[in-house]
Amino acid sequence: VRMSKSMVLALAITESAAKSYREFGSNTLNRSAWNETLDTKQFQDLVFSNLKSAKSLFSIKSSAPTLQDFRDFKNEYSTNLTEYMRWGSVRAFFSLLEAEKYLEGRVPEDFLSGTAFDYVYEDCQEFLGE
Repeated sequence: VRMSKSMVLALAITESAAKSYREFGSNTLNRSAWNETLDTKQFQDLVFSNLKSAKSLFSIKSSAPTLQDFRDFKNEYSTNLTEYMRWGSVRAFFSLLEAEKYLEGRVPEDFLSGTAFDYVYEDCQEFLGE
């Protein structure tokens, strides 16, 4: 099992953006929302469910990320929150969260914002050179 840092970063950005918007009423990535999101078991489970399984006959030991890996990741990438906010994909994600709020009861949660995930992921790949 190999962890794509781009995928983890994209999930971290979008999940903490949703928390920033829905719980903190913020249109920017909130550091508290980032820290709270990345510390949850739900986030870690989300990452595990998105890992690409690369099992072979020779892979005996799992290389799944540990709790410490998540903490290191959270701390290392939290220094770039302002930079992520400059990306059109992240700004679009926030705009789609706002659209969902205005269409509450008419569209399911994450219906519109989910469409921006692939663009955030692409920007993460470019940012990390993956």
